[in-house]
Order: sequence, then C-alpha cells, then structure tokens
Amino acid sequence: MKLFTNRTVASFFVFSCCLTTPALASDVLVSADFNVGQGFNYLVDDQCYVLTPNHVMGTATSANVMLPTRQYHTADVAHVFDVDMAILKADIPAAQCNRNTFLQVSDLNKLLGVYQNGVLKTRLADGSVLQTKIVISAVDDSEFLAIKPERADEPFKQGYSGSILFVAGQAAGVLLEVDDAGGIVYRADALTAMLNEHFDISSNEEASENTPDKAAEDDAETTTNSHLTGRLATNQIKDYSVKMLENSPVEFVLTGVDADEMKFAIQILDKRENELFDDDFWSNNNYSFAFTPPRTDEFTVRLVGLQRFGEFDVKMNDFSFDAELRGVGNKLEMPDNISVKIAPDAISEYQFHGEANSPIELSLNEVKGNEFKYAIHIIDSEGNALYKDDFWSNNNYTFAFTPQQNGEYTIRLIGIQRYGQTDINVSQWNTDAALTGAQNVVAAGDIVTNKIADNAVAEYRMMMTANAPIDFKLESQSPNTKFLIELVDETGEVRYSNDFWSRNNSRFVFTPLSSDVHIIRITGLQRHGTFYFKLFDYD
Repeated sequence: MKLFTNRTVASFFVFSCCLTTPALASDVLVSADFNVGQGFNYLVDDQCYVLTPNHVMGTATSANVMLPTRQYHTADVAHVFDVDMAILKADIPAAQCNRNTFLQVSDLNKLLGVYQNGVLKTRLADGSVLQTKIVISAVDDSEFLAIKPERADEPFKQGYSGSILFVAGQAAGVLLEVDDAGGIVYRADALTAMLNEHFDISSNEEASENTPDKAAEDDAETTTNSHLTGRLATNQIKDYSVKMLENSPVEFVLTGVDADEMKFAIQILDKRENELFDDDFWSNNNYSFAFTPPRTDEFTVRLVGLQRFGEFDVKMNDFSFDAELRGVGNKLEMPDNISVKIAPDAISEYQFHGEANSPIELSLNEVKGNEFKYAIHIIDSEGNALYKDDFWSNNNYTFAFTPQQNGEYTIRLIGIQRYGQTDINVSQWNTDAALTGAQNVVAAGDIVTNKIADNAVAEYRMMMTANAPIDFKLESQSPNTKFLIELVDETGEVRYSNDFWSRNNSRFVFTPLSSDVHIIRITGLQRHGTFYFKLFDYD
C-alpha cells in the first residue's frame, strides 16, 4: 500500500532519528524567510549537518537554527532529496552536534506489528517538548504511516508538522504532512536507508567510528560535550573553563584507563572560586555523575592529582536542558506519563488542570539501571506546596493527590542523589461526579463501594426512618486504606463518626433520630483504595 508518492509536502519537518531517549524531540528549530520548521543534527567527519524539509527552506539558501539551549547558528543548503527533505551544512560546533544512533529497522517492523498507538513530540520555541497522543490508522511497509490524534478535540496543527512519532518509546518516524483528518509520517527505516546511502554509511558502528570523540586541548575548546584526556601527577592541577546553562545537568563519564593507577579529584567551581562539587576517583575505575549548574555562567572544571601519576579519561555530555525540564510544553492530560531525566539539584515541572474532589493517582514505576533519588512536590497556582515526598527510582510506588479546588497545579520533580530517567504514570483516580453525584442514592439492601483517596469525599443520600436502625457491614478490601464514615442528619449535624481501615471487616449499627434524608459521608484519611459496605435493616 502506498500512502503517498513523491511530492512537496505542505508542512515542516523534524526528526531526531538519532535519539537515545524518548524524552527529546528535534535537535533544532529551523527558520528560513517566513517559514519555520524543525530538524535534526547529523555529524560526519566533525562537520555538523541539519536535516529539515526542503519546503521549509522554500527559495532560501540559508537558514537560522536554534538549539534546545536557545543558542542560534546558521546553516546553508548542501543537498535536496527527492522526498521533501534537505541537508543543511551548519556552523554548529562538533561538540554540540548530537551524535546518536538510528532506530533499528527490524525493531520498527516489530513495533508496528504490535502497537497501534504512539506519541507525537514537538519541540516548541522555548525548547520544551509538546506531546500529543496518536492512533496509527494505516501502515505502508516501505515508507509511510498514516496517523490521527487520539482525541478529536486535539487536532493536529500546522505547527505540529515535522514532529517525531514515538511508538513504545522508540522513534518510528517523522510527521511530514498534516490536514483536518490527521497526518502522514515518513518511516524511520526509510529515512535511515536514505541517509546511509547519501553519506555512504554502511552501519551505525561505522558511522560511530567515523566520528570519534575529540578531546579538549585547551580552555577555548571545552564545552559541556567535551572529552577531557591527559596526564596528571600528584599536586598537579588542570583547569577547564566551561559555559554551563542554569538547570541543565551535565553528565561526567569517567572511563578506566589501563595504565598506572592514579587517584585524582574533580572539582567544579564558580567564578568566585566557590566549590560546588568535589569528589575523588581512581583512574582505573569506571564512574559517572551529573552536575546541575545553579545558573548560566562560566564554571571551572578542575582536575587535581592526589596520589601517584597517570592518565585520565573524562567525557562530558549534555544530560538534559532546562527547556525540556520545565518548558511550556510540559502539560499533562490524564492519563499521561512523566519520563524526564533528573540529576541532583535539577528541577522539572509539569502542569495539569485539577478539579476539586477529583483525585489523581501517580504510579512510580521501577527504573532499571542507575538507582537515583528524587522528590515530588505538588504545588497550587499560588505556589503553595500541598504534597511533598521523596522516592528511590528502583522501587514501585503509588500515591494519590486530591485537589481541593478547581485550578492549575504543578508536579515538581527535584533531583536529590545520583541521576537517571523517571517513569511516572499519572491518571485520574476518581472524579467528584462519581463521588458526590446525584446518582449516589442508596437504600437498605444496597452495596456502597467507591474509590477513595486522601482528602477526597464521597457522599450518598439515604432516606432513614426514626427508630429504625441501619446495619453497616464493612468488608475487607485491598490495598489498605484508612477512611472516615460520618452520618449527617437533615439539619447538617453529624450523628455518627468513626474511622476504619479497609483491610478489616467491621460492623456498626446506626439508629436515626428523625425521619428524613441522611448523608453517608466517607472521607479519605490515609493512602488510597476502595471502600465497600452493605446496608441492611437491623430489624
């Protein structure tokens, strides 16, 4: 099946086929004349290229490109493909030109045979990433996919064209064309084959060999993607001046050197020589850590020889950017997922609209690999922290949060120890309509059950008769949840109040003092789960 033929696509292009993590979108924004699009970097022999749709260039021969750091560079047209794509030769330094790996073709074929859903990721002007859930409506085995938005009230916009499609967390293609019905995606395997042929690359391994890391030789060449190598002796100091961006963690990867064993320290200092990081290492061991700059400035990375003498091998990498951690694109729609790279002192923020008495559930999934610790705060529109707790990434954990009023809320993640990538599912645990709606009317013989969370309130109306006792039989439920049951008469006075744990079987009998509609009110006290009880006439 052919979804479309060679033609000019009325959209703009972005594809970071080379992405190693699903959290990113394109590498750059491209602007040429009055057109705006996106593109991805491609490094060949220390020359950085940018790939973008040809129609974004229009008749222009050069373009401005913006990195996620909001730094601007220029690029000139170097080649145009039959498919609506062009290669631009950019003045982006090799150290800032992402070197990533392409998605394997076999993986894509397998993914598309199993999954019919995905996420479209679009980089915005502030560098953040907007995520749109999609449905794959048709598959072309050779080149193209047809997609449409999962929600009818969230149609694709012209600005979405060129976004990366992720399926099961892996890059599957790039959105080339959008209209009212959906969009057309150019498959990652077709793109890979085209680029490999153009650049004469036979394999990813060969491409990697052709673009080795280059060690920084002096301060002027040192960036947050530099490779530092050399020799140190006891008491010797080597300083590297590096410009770093606020709340944009930098990863340091130390590779063990098969030579003389040496102990050395790595220190990071600000312009006033304040020491922001200090740790020591043995040169024959592998180690990694991440440092989050507290502000945008020049910092000194200092290597100090402590014992013996030998060689060091330290590679710096941009771990994540502030724009991705707390940009305007970080909006949550229930259900959603927070997959973000966190390092010590880094802050990531996601906004969601909360409804009063409508709990949301956060499920923290175990992350394989590096064990790291981070905090989660939930903050209201006035900046008040309504929830705080910290977690280790190697454990599964769930909790619920109940907004007390309608409004905008922020989920803030703060790195505490070590670093890694989160995997947090956010979903609507229950709604106020289900907890207190007009349908919540019960009578003797009914079963009363619902999902409750901390600070959430469920209410049921029941016609009761004076001196006619009602038997409440609570049956064990898991997970264990603590809740309060109150019985309120027609005057609003609480006539019964007691708390229970859902794991226990319990029973009580209530005798009304008046004949009227009473309210059975259940309030969540600790944790979240399900309450379940049966109502009987005691007589």
